[in-house]
Amino acid sequence: MPSVKIDKSEQVSIKPGVHTAIIDDATEAVSNAGNEMLKLRVKVGSLNFNSWVVFTTKNSRNVAEFATSIGKKVVEGKTLTIETEDCIGKTCKVELGEGKPYLEIKRWLPPGTDSTDLSPDEIPF
Repeated sequence: MPSVKIDKSEQVSIKPGVHTAIIDDATEAVSNAGNEMLKLRVKVGSLNFNSWVVFTTKNSRNVAEFATSIGKKVVEGKTLTIETEDCIGKTCKVELGEGKPYLEIKRWLPPGTDSTDLSPDEIPF
């Protein structure tokens, strides 16, 4: 039977809020609804998150936020293309919030954002 001794010093203490993240991996995929998307593996401190960005007109604001967070220029009215190579290894800012039952990425934030930049109305939880 697999076993491991849990060392108290290895406990994760990441809390909801704004954090620096690194995108470890990105792959092209298709959502269940048939939309193009990027599946992402994101590391925040010692935690790994699986996330995705779905490319639809309805979701264009979220795609633009993600693109800005990885340093891509977003121009209103122009087509935005994001390749997996644009993502892998990028350092960006994310807002973590309470999910069910774990933390999850709530928003992708522009470079230089910290928790003092967000008004209480902008925090989604």
